[in-house]
Amino acid sequence: MNFEELLANFPDLEKDVCYKILANPIYFLEEIKDSIVEFRSEEEYWNLCLENENLKEILFLENEYSIMKNENSKKCDWVIYENKNIYFIESKDVKPRNRNKERKDAVKQLISTIDFYNSKIDLNSFSIFSQICFQSKSRVIKAGDQARKVLFKQYNSEFSEGNFIKF
Repeated sequence: MNFEELLANFPDLEKDVCYKILANPIYFLEEIKDSIVEFRSEEEYWNLCLENENLKEILFLENEYSIMKNENSKKCDWVIYENKNIYFIESKDVKPRNRNKERKDAVKQLISTIDFYNSKIDLNSFSIFSQICFQSKSRVIKAGDQARKVLFKQYNSEFSEGNFIKF
């Protein structure tokens, strides 16, 4: 499925607001509460780093404030698509002591989003990745605990925590 075929499932999306095509080698994303993403430099405050060293074209979808904006269900912040890989990302900007509570909410948001996308697109032909992103001053990849990994396997999704994705 190419970008156009995927986007056809979500009519009336405005380019550069609801979605962006990313092709640069690196991006630093900041989640802005009640707004769309802001792209930052590494020196600035950021929540997620996307490293694209092979300069692939990546489809970045503003999920919470565009695609699922009118849905009453929980929803994750961003969805990223690249060559049959789909990433559901929930960014949480909280102090480490509040992360357990936020993890539970993030899991619900990710699962609800996977269900929504599965109702629009047959996700069986995709490799699915679900990630909770906690802000950090450095690039962090954490596997996530076993119970959450098992839970997400029920949705044919890999699960991790971290603030870094490499394509």
